[in-house]
Amino acid sequence: MLFWGIIGAYVQAPNFISKLPSSLKQAGMEETVYLRFTSVWYATLIILSLSAIAVGIASILYYQTGTLPYLIRYSKLGASTYFASLYLGNLVASFILEALLTISVVYMFSNNGIGISATPSKLEIIIPTILLSSIFFISFAVFLNLAVIKFNAYRFQNLFNYIPLVLGFLAFSIFTYMTIESPAVYYSNPYMAIQILLYYGYSGSFEFSNATGVVTTLDLSPILLFLSIIAWIVILNVINFILLRKIYYLSIEEGRII
Repeated sequence: MLFWGIIGAYVQAPNFISKLPSSLKQAGMEETVYLRFTSVWYATLIILSLSAIAVGIASILYYQTGTLPYLIRYSKLGASTYFASLYLGNLVASFILEALLTISVVYMFSNNGIGISATPSKLEIIIPTILLSSIFFISFAVFLNLAVIKFNAYRFQNLFNYIPLVLGFLAFSIFTYMTIESPAVYYSNPYMAIQILLYYGYSGSFEFSNATGVVTTLDLSPILLFLSIIAWIVILNVINFILLRKIYYLSIEEGRII
């Protein structure tokens, strides 16, 4: 992700600033617009990074189907204990790595020769968003992996692993190149909810301008966005609990042949 951060900070950002209309510079809006630009990059990098971490950790499910079904059914290891340990490990790794990524983004976008400081505005929004997003992405990745195991779709294992990342790129494209003012889209789509919360936490505003130059001010509630993400986490984990109790052993190579 640092590679894309470098591209954004040292290639895209100078090009973006050089093309700003002189009217914005004269009105003293250069710093505000640049902070919004940085916020879009920051939100996207966080989403893609969290997706990659969750997919990597959840993939261990593929290699535990030999013992996990029996442990869940016949030992004291319950599904809730197993998920709690998996999610906690993901949460710790995600928080540390995203803290380093946040520091890197601030440094790169503030020291790229433009001369504008790009520091986050609302850490009280960013921190809980990262924590909730981490739980959402690991829940989503576990759901995809359990679906592959349950329905013997090992031939499509790699394809399923890319789904969280592909959806992250789609959310970035929609957020950047389209004008969506309907609150329902942000409240119902967890990717859009995470994207806009991270943007809001970094820029301090729900007002943004997309790549086409259209300025939009969204009437959104951070609390409702948080509740939307929590609702998706609950839904995914209810499904995960059901799927975990229904999986049986099947080796990866055997599954790919079937």
